[in-house]
Amino acid sequence: MRVRGGLGDRVMLLAVLLLLGLGSVTVFSSSTTISHDLSGSSTRLILNHLVKVALGLGLLVILSRIDYRVIQRLALPLVVSSLVLLALTLVPDFPLAVSANGATRWIRVGSMVIQPAELGKLSLVVYIASILSHGEGRIRNYRRGFVPVLTLLGIFVVFLMMQPNFGGVLSLGLLTGTLLFVGGARISHLLTSGVATMPAVAFVSFQKPHVVRRIHSFLDPSADPFGASFQVHQSLVAFGSGGLFGVGPGAGRQSEYFLPDCHTDFAFAVLGEEFGLLGTASVVALFAVVIWRGLAIARDARNPFGRHLAVGLTSMIGVAAALNMTVALGMAPTAGLPLPFVSYGGSAMLVNLGGVGLLLSIARRSRPAHRRMVRG
Repeated sequence: MRVRGGLGDRVMLLAVLLLLGLGSVTVFSSSTTISHDLSGSSTRLILNHLVKVALGLGLLVILSRIDYRVIQRLALPLVVSSLVLLALTLVPDFPLAVSANGATRWIRVGSMVIQPAELGKLSLVVYIASILSHGEGRIRNYRRGFVPVLTLLGIFVVFLMMQPNFGGVLSLGLLTGTLLFVGGARISHLLTSGVATMPAVAFVSFQKPHVVRRIHSFLDPSADPFGASFQVHQSLVAFGSGGLFGVGPGAGRQSEYFLPDCHTDFAFAVLGEEFGLLGTASVVALFAVVIWRGLAIARDARNPFGRHLAVGLTSMIGVAAALNMTVALGMAPTAGLPLPFVSYGGSAMLVNLGGVGLLLSIARRSRPAHRRMVRG
């Protein structure tokens, strides 16, 4: 397999680096107050963020240099590792489990805290891409192809709902559905499976009071502006305050404890306040570039596994970005998902930058341009 020089797709890499730059500025300006109150240093959180970015970029370089086909052999170990880590978060009084806001979603490994759900997304993408690489015949076969994928998704969903992590459930469901649809699964299988599982998911969801409050606040944001709707209300205030050009980096007010989780789940709102409509439009445009180049890499991949892996990794980033931005704009219920490359975080940053590294690896081993034109 011919390997090109460099890191692969330079346009995608540039878009990701610009998102990381905007994200770092936003995290710094939105975290100084909470960072000072938590640690006594206004720069503690931004320094932690920059360390994660550096580690993620290192992982990106490493994965861009290896042959992505090696990952196919790791599909099952990745899935098993993800499920084991998810199971550990559910063990009562497990000493390494970390809880916050009524959920136990994290595992402490040394000085780092990882979120197994993020590794689960990557492992599911690799596993499904491996199955799809055997051709449409397998995934269109209900028992041999479709059921194994659906069963694995179901196991992940059960673990995530027990944490609880309904944003992760929504993200995995959309990601799996996209991969199966693009991979050639029968529409009838997708529809019947979705219709069959929705009542069960809805029943379990409505047993959780905070989920009910989030859905009610989404349907009627004015019903409880100082309670369940407070985050979305303040997020919209941030966007409105930003206007066209924004109030300027560091001049936003929402980071002064007006908008909870402003450096993580609602970093997009802080960016909108400080950089205005032009800033948010630029972020949307940069994600559009990442998705465009990811799909172009999938188109030019030399083998089926590379093609489906590229679609899956691109969808992983695109779905997370779309969910985060729609939540911040009040167009979807609060889901608790970070904005890729922009929000403060460790596991998501490493997984997303690792995914970009794999995309660049596929790009480095894609078909040359002149051969694409001849075949075109």
